[in-house]
Formats: sequence, C-alpha cells, structure tokens
Amino acid sequence: MNTLFDYTSPFAELQHAYTSLVDSGRRLRRRELAAELNLTEAELTDAQLGCKRLRLKDNFPQLVEQLHRLGPILTLTRNEAAVHERKGHYPHAHIQRPVGLVIGNDRKIDLRLLFNHWHQGFAVAEALASGMRYSLQFFDKYGVAVQKIFLQPDTHFEGYFQLLEQFRAEDQTTPLAFEPQQPAVAELADSRVDVRALTRSWSSLSNEHQFFGLLKEHGVSRQQAFRLVGAPWAEPVALGRIKPLLEQAARDALPLMCFVGSRGNIQIHSGPIHRVKMVGNWLNVLDPEFNLHLDMERIASAWLVRKPSRDGTLTSLELYTDNGNTAAQFLGVRQPGKPESNAWRQLAESTLKPERACA
Repeated sequence: MNTLFDYTSPFAELQHAYTSLVDSGRRLRRRELAAELNLTEAELTDAQLGCKRLRLKDNFPQLVEQLHRLGPILTLTRNEAAVHERKGHYPHAHIQRPVGLVIGNDRKIDLRLLFNHWHQGFAVAEALASGMRYSLQFFDKYGVAVQKIFLQPDTHFEGYFQLLEQFRAEDQTTPLAFEPQQPAVAELADSRVDVRALTRSWSSLSNEHQFFGLLKEHGVSRQQAFRLVGAPWAEPVALGRIKPLLEQAARDALPLMCFVGSRGNIQIHSGPIHRVKMVGNWLNVLDPEFNLHLDMERIASAWLVRKPSRDGTLTSLELYTDNGNTAAQFLGVRQPGKPESNAWRQLAESTLKPERACA
C-alpha cells in the first residue's frame, strides 16, 4: 500500500465493534455499518474502519479539474433508495461555480456536481480479497456520500498518486465535525396552494428546467405538485410496473436516460440497458459499464410526469422514497431541439395500463 495512507486511526476503540459487525455474517454496506455504529459514513471512513484514508484539501473544483488524468474509472452516486454506477473515462470538467459539468463526448460519464454541498474528501484504500481497491470519496456536511470514484485495473495509478500528493490536507488527525441531518421541511398545506395558478404555470412551461422555479414560486414539493395538478400532467404509477418497463426497454434496446442524485451530485446514464434482474428487494440493471440498484422496499411511490416544452411534451417516470426524496428518474434519450421518441413515450405511458401491456 502507498505510504501516503500511513496514518494511525484515533478511533482504535471502535475497531472491536466494527470487526464484530463484519464477522457477524450480515452483508452490510459501509453506510449501513456506519449506522450500526452510530456514525456517519464519513466518520467511519475517517476512523479508518475497514480501510485506510487520506484526507484531501477542500478545494474540490480544482481537484475535479484534474481528474481527467485518471483515465478509466467507475463513478458511483447513491441516495437512500438508489445506487448508480457508471464506467468510463473521466472527461475534462467545466466548472461554473458552484456547479461542475462533467460530460464525456461518449456520454458514458455525465455528472452535475453541486459543490456547495461538498464538505470533506478522502482518498481511500481498501484491502479486498481481489487486491487493493483505491478510490476518491466525497461527503456533505452531514457525513453522507455525494460521490465516489473507484479506480479500475486500467486507471492511470501514477496520476492518482500524484493527485494525492498535490491535494493531501495538512491536518490528518484533528477530529472532523459533521452536522446532524435536519428533518424535512413540512409541505405547505394543500388549502394554501393556488392550484389553478399552479396548473397554469405548469401548462406554460417551455423548458423542463423551469420546473424547479415553478415549485419554488408556488411553495410546493414535487409530489405535492403532482398530486394537486394531476392528469394529464402527472399520474401515479403502481410500483409493480417499474420492473416490466425496464425489462421491455432492455428487450427493445430502447435508449433511456437514468438520473440518480445525491445532495451534491446528479449522475446520468444515457443509452440502452440489457440485463434486468431482481435480487431480494433490489431491482437491478447489471450491464458491463452501467449498474443501477433500486431498493424497492425504500421506494414508496412512482409518477408518470409530463412537462410541456418548445420541443413538445417530455415524459418522465419518477420514483420517490417515503420521505419525499427523489430516488431515480427515467426519460427517453433525445437530442437538444428534438422531440422525445414515440417509443419511449409509449413505453412510459404503458405503465398506466394493465400490467400485461408492458410485460
């Protein structure tokens, strides 16, 4: 292991509890291990439980601008109900603070980095049965991961270690501070929403990106807007329709866009999917360069959403957790200035019909 990672953990007393959890036979992911120990995942990493780590400086935009030096990588973004993994060459980033746009010419790596929510970064080294695994991991002020970048066998390792020398933080030992997560802000009472005005605003959209401003203007959450406006702009979808839709998209080799976001990053897959498989409560896409994992026990609702635009109506399938957070969104691949494909629209709308229609 590279000597950059030679720091002694100040949390040695947690090692016994961590080892007991790992040896219990339960297949716990790192964020689950952290929760069992009453830690954030960032604190688990900083304590060097199950890994070695190197703290990084907090000038994240400058670091991201150098990541193209790594070559092929795997980038992972997740939330409480969805995990999105994409392989590709990390492209040159375009930084327009506080946002970073990372879009490869082949669209394999497609990211929207929200640096206002980046708080702590680590280089991480893990000893696995298959050998050492190196990564860069970034967390928000609550200690929740916003993005992880895993090196691959053909990654430029020399470039990785040069980056660590350049961006290593001076202080590797002072305990880090993370804030407790705040409860979600309560929705405005339905009776206080001008539904007619909300519907008029929705009907007047000319660009899908205006939707965020619409929600802010009317003081409503996404699902509250869906519920109040209703058809034809938003209709609930039975959760049992999600798997058949993905399976049909795979059979048809229909190009999809799949969005999964954390607080500090939105990660996008654009292209067909191939292998759809249910494992326990997880609905998965398991392709060579793209993996998607949906925890169907944590997904509470789904909506078919239509938004007017200059290019015609745009249709999305959106999945939400029980606390109202967005888990994942699906759209059809399209070129700017072009309408969405009829094939995608028909497939998306088939989720509103009897299940056999999209099986």
